[in-house]
Amino acid sequence: MSETSKIEQKWQKRWEEAGIFESDPDAKRQKFFVNVAYPYMNGAPHLGHAYTFIRADVYARFKRMQGFNVLFPQGFHATGEPILGVVERVRNRDQDQIEALRALGATDEDIKNFAEQGPEFVVAYWMDRWVRTLKSAGFSVDWRRSFVTALTPTYNRFIEWQYNTLKNKGYVVQGTHPVVWCPHDQSPTGDHDRLVGEGESPVEYVMLKFELDDGTILPCATMRPETAYGATNVWINPDGDYVKAEVDGKAWILGKVAAEKARDQLHKVDVKEEIKGSMIVGRVAKNPVTGLKVPVFPAGFVDPDTATGVVMSVPSHAPYDWMGLHDLKQDMGLSQKYGIFQEALDAVVPISIIKVEGMTENPAVEVCSRMMISSQKDAEKLDEATDEVYKKEFHQGVLRENTGYPGVRISEAKDKISADFVRKGWGEVFWETTSEVVCRCKTRCHVKILENQWFLKFSDEEWKRRAKEAISRMNLYPETSRTQFLNTVDWLKDKACARKSGLGTKMPWDRDWIIETLSDSVIYMAYYTISKTLKERKVDADGLTDEVLDYVFLGKGDAKSASKKSGLDEKAIEEMKGEFDYYYPTDVRFSAKELIPNHLTYHVFHHVAMWDDPRMWPRGVSVNGFVTLNSQKMSKRFGNVKMLSDMIETYGSDVTRMNIVGSNENMDDADWRDDSIDAFASRMRMLHSLSRDIEKSKRKDMQNPDKSFISMLQSRIKSTTEACELTRFRSAIQSGFFESTNDLKWYIDRCGGIENCNRDVLEEGISTIVVMMCPFAPHTAEEIWEGMGNKKLAASSMWPEANEGKADSESESGEDMIRQVADDVRQIEKISGIKPKKAVIIVAPQWKFDVYGLVSKNKSADFKTILSMVKEKNEAAVKYIQALQKRGELSGNLVSRQSQLDLLEEAKAFIGKQIGAEVEIQDAETSKLEKARNADVRKPAIFVL
Repeated sequence: MSETSKIEQKWQKRWEEAGIFESDPDAKRQKFFVNVAYPYMNGAPHLGHAYTFIRADVYARFKRMQGFNVLFPQGFHATGEPILGVVERVRNRDQDQIEALRALGATDEDIKNFAEQGPEFVVAYWMDRWVRTLKSAGFSVDWRRSFVTALTPTYNRFIEWQYNTLKNKGYVVQGTHPVVWCPHDQSPTGDHDRLVGEGESPVEYVMLKFELDDGTILPCATMRPETAYGATNVWINPDGDYVKAEVDGKAWILGKVAAEKARDQLHKVDVKEEIKGSMIVGRVAKNPVTGLKVPVFPAGFVDPDTATGVVMSVPSHAPYDWMGLHDLKQDMGLSQKYGIFQEALDAVVPISIIKVEGMTENPAVEVCSRMMISSQKDAEKLDEATDEVYKKEFHQGVLRENTGYPGVRISEAKDKISADFVRKGWGEVFWETTSEVVCRCKTRCHVKILENQWFLKFSDEEWKRRAKEAISRMNLYPETSRTQFLNTVDWLKDKACARKSGLGTKMPWDRDWIIETLSDSVIYMAYYTISKTLKERKVDADGLTDEVLDYVFLGKGDAKSASKKSGLDEKAIEEMKGEFDYYYPTDVRFSAKELIPNHLTYHVFHHVAMWDDPRMWPRGVSVNGFVTLNSQKMSKRFGNVKMLSDMIETYGSDVTRMNIVGSNENMDDADWRDDSIDAFASRMRMLHSLSRDIEKSKRKDMQNPDKSFISMLQSRIKSTTEACELTRFRSAIQSGFFESTNDLKWYIDRCGGIENCNRDVLEEGISTIVVMMCPFAPHTAEEIWEGMGNKKLAASSMWPEANEGKADSESESGEDMIRQVADDVRQIEKISGIKPKKAVIIVAPQWKFDVYGLVSKNKSADFKTILSMVKEKNEAAVKYIQALQKRGELSGNLVSRQSQLDLLEEAKAFIGKQIGAEVEIQDAETSKLEKARNADVRKPAIFVL
């Protein structure tokens, strides 16, 4: 075991023995409830998790050190299909799954137990891994309140109460809606149950019924039905799998996968024959909108598994369609293969149906030419071209006279035209996902129209209004995330809240349904407040009746009545209510920015639905960006997913914490960089070493370096505190750790070594830096803190407060001047290329200080007025006044002339050591050097020999 590991384990044991992270209600102290999204139990924590989780722990430690009674619990999520999917795949000896588990550290014996003992073992295994890893990372969690969803009976009872309440208030309704559906699991697939496609949702297409000469329908799916007026041909993938089927009593040809989708969207589908798309190529189909007969052409870019697998071509307005025709005309071999004659190709010309000011009649043709797109293989350029044309047409375009809707704006056309086409029998609604969705069972999902499904009525306008009210009250870090929350509320529609399979809580009034992953994880923060009591008193789930929970969480009824009817001890009920009333609501919830469009906004909706009292609504949310590894996206495909436990073992907990949390802030993506490790580690070692040498310092008088260092320390305390409050931890580390230790190094060097420092100043400085470091690097902070003779734990010490009485801007300015002089000499050396043997530093004459004072005090006065105040009105004074007035703002504390002379004289040995040359200080009033004329009140002149 490394020395670092020994130190970390030593302090983790001390914290646990002291119980300093265990929080109980205390009427004399103000509470602060910190929460981080609970992790799913299908793997171990990696760096992506670590960024969010460590941010939460840093904040909990920070607020605890500010004197708050901090509640920071941690639960675990097991609801849904993924865990059962893992068990099933292991039992089926799926080698990809088995190798993935091995990569996460599972042994062959563990994997055997996954298969034999099932989901309970899987959950217990990963929970143990998570708890051990978080403890090794120094997390300040109250572990007495931990629980896991789905497998905890009292939690299931809590969720049943939640949904009974929502249903009684009309927020859970039954209806028929499109949902993302897994055909393998036979269940709706929520975001957390997806391997691919988190955030994707159903989107409405229109199937236009193009008709072959024998009456067979080719259903062309489109999101822009208005473009049917410009359709010149139909595209089919000649190598794709299609079917001939009877759909609602009529003959159709559509993609093989599309037939299954149509069946799940309430169509009667009877597949008659499987065919290749090549069997349709070369035929002619009638456009139901225009009545024109158009040819069916081959196109490899058509995905037979997307929508219906049949696409209409609009080359005037779709760059892909234009290039498809271009390529087909160029490839005579392909044309001949499918019996397509040149005359048929030449007959296809673009039909312009949309007018946009400043664009040609055929914008797709023009943009492809301008961007020099040579074929369909230029996919990146084609995507860019498509985006350009579609955006301009959508925002600025109107339909031409050759459509049935002349003058109608494109942005307003879709809904009206879709409804008209469907009403006239030209088309039907078809649903598809906005992008590919793959269930965690590895099955590709599609959209199903689900009947008699249970939905959360997010479309309710009053519910949306209350959610927006809650968001307006919340502290959001960063503030820029507020717009995303509000936008999500606007577009959010009714959402399926139950599925047929997986782990979870059964819908209390309809036991055939199980409440899905994102629907049972939105008010669990309230469960933390009662979890400890439930475990300590061994409360049975049957005792948690709705009446009990109504009293505990909503204040309805009374404990005596609830106890009598439930059989639960009245004291236990009162204890739970007391805990909830004391701790709720959450003060800051930590999560990632990708959860704003779902989980984080859902949790706002649910809180305003469950609690009428705004005082119970969430008070704050802090979101962060993604995590990259050495500027590369972390991915199993790249083989660069790093486990948190491995990083701790390699670098130690504190360096790992600092490196990840200090890599970025707000919603910008964090980047773990291996080359940043030493910057943190070396500073910690330096600080530890200096703390051991404090006793070497003997001086007691206060000199300028002492005053300046203590003054700067107040600024660092203030900026670090402000950054921590806003959860801007990169800024906090920069100020409280790097800049503060830079100040400390300067101070020690300035004093001529640690033995020449003021003992009290040095001790105060190091102590303050260690305390500010404690939330970020708690083990190292504790080790240094104890070594300095402190008996109390650093984690229990008070966060420093800036003392304005210790601020001394003049002393800071003096040290800045010394630093600047040394830098100026080095710059002269760099430019001249000559190593100086001697540097003469010349302080400006008194008259310049007098003129500077006049100009700074009379900022609005003109040149003549200032000149009239000057005693000696010579040419030098005139030029100096003009130069100062050109500078504009004359801000910052000015070190007096005599102080400059005294300070530079006192520091000349230090400056000489810094620049490696002899130093002489001169007064411009007595100096014989020509350079003396250049001496300024803020910038002494420098002459090097």
